[in-house]
Amino acid sequence: MKPGSKIAFSAGLTALAALFLSACCCGCCSSSECRKTESAPASRTEKTEPAAGKKADVPAAAAKVAESAAPARPAYESYQLKVTPVQKKNVYRAGEKIQFRITLADKAGKPVDGQKIGYAVSSGDGKLQKNIITKTDGNPLFCEASLDAPGWIQVRATLLDENGKPLLKRKRAILSGAGAMVEPDKIRAGCDEPADFRKFWDDQKAALAKIPVRAEKTAVPLTGRQADRFQCYDVKVDCVNNVPVSGYLTMPLNARPKSLPAVVSYHGAGVRSASRIFRNNAIFFDVNAHGILNGQKREYYNKLNNNELRNYYYRNKNDREKFYFRDMYLRVLRALDYVKTLPEWDGKNLIVLGSSQGGAQSIVAASLDPQVSLCLTGVPAMSDHSGNLLGRQSGWPRLFAAKNGKPVDVKTAEVSKYYDNVNFAKYIKAPVYMTVGMIDNTCVPTSVYAVFNNLPAATEKHMTIFATEGHVGKNPAGYKALNRILRSKAGK
Repeated sequence: MKPGSKIAFSAGLTALAALFLSACCCGCCSSSECRKTESAPASRTEKTEPAAGKKADVPAAAAKVAESAAPARPAYESYQLKVTPVQKKNVYRAGEKIQFRITLADKAGKPVDGQKIGYAVSSGDGKLQKNIITKTDGNPLFCEASLDAPGWIQVRATLLDENGKPLLKRKRAILSGAGAMVEPDKIRAGCDEPADFRKFWDDQKAALAKIPVRAEKTAVPLTGRQADRFQCYDVKVDCVNNVPVSGYLTMPLNARPKSLPAVVSYHGAGVRSASRIFRNNAIFFDVNAHGILNGQKREYYNKLNNNELRNYYYRNKNDREKFYFRDMYLRVLRALDYVKTLPEWDGKNLIVLGSSQGGAQSIVAASLDPQVSLCLTGVPAMSDHSGNLLGRQSGWPRLFAAKNGKPVDVKTAEVSKYYDNVNFAKYIKAPVYMTVGMIDNTCVPTSVYAVFNNLPAATEKHMTIFATEGHVGKNPAGYKALNRILRSKAGK
């Protein structure tokens, strides 16, 4: 590869390019949500308890023995493939050239010569702009792209074998990528808010309010430092359709009444137990998404995922009263109802956080409960369902297809408006810390910005852009804001 060489245009979408456009940073397919999301941050001095059924870490000595007995791994598995922006910025004007650098180095950091790799450049509408397969020559490759309208551009690269097929590491393609936004402040929602949007959700809240906030708490034995400093409960709270809110509640031992902020965290897509998260100076309630049992063996969750909860995100998607997310969102609110009954809650700080599907739940919580005081929402799913009607990609879970700017499934398209973050965002008053990944094909950047731009002008809002990452769960600016609140409670 010669310095300054350009990626050539390619006719048609190759199988390799399809891989670039469908995979997220960890090689997951965007047809179902990537699970590479970070858990809610634990205290620096405390650790989360291991989930039931999960094996403890292998002792260091045993790990070394196992490593020495393992067969040698291919050299390419240690290669460092990187795509990085040339300029130190993430946002560009329409028509402005955006440059990216692609490099390949070995384990020692030296350039690799003679390795076949592939690259693709695509725009936010999911269409391939450029595609090339070549061999490295020890020099970086520079490629450029541009958009003449607001949107998103990304570059992806992967290692290939001599036949042009992706090389795999742990059964996943070895990918790297980077992206940028073009005038993201001009990205508008793909749908208008239904005239009865607020009434619909007020009616759902009224139905929820008829169910008393009754909770069943089961003490969870703790070990080590946690046992001396915290209390933990497996909690079930009554909710609609006999499916409870289900989560782990933790707080410091002997907390005084009205002394603690409350943090409620929500889960990304999938089927799993809640986590036991310990934070000094805080009530922490981690809620699983489906009202299922916590702390079970993996087989329990796998069975639900493959049977009763298989493709739950499409269930009854053409009926706004029965769509699966209706009950999930009411459990979101009931979790808040519950923590507000705890005598230790300070009555002021009610913080919600989550990534992807959990990010969507956080947005709903902040929109529908005015007592929410801080919202952390990473790469939020359920965003801009109708973006495809404007020629963009919609965010996960892509509820309906579009043809010639019209929905193929009209009824689902109408229902989706009642479950779109672009409409919930309009009613959030609490500060919002949002994140977006520039190579995220699951919750695509344009869908995230469609939500961000719909937040009220008076609402404090922050966006963190990860230029070289995909479907990430971290939210450093948000966690910093959360930690400021928790530190302010220290010693009180």
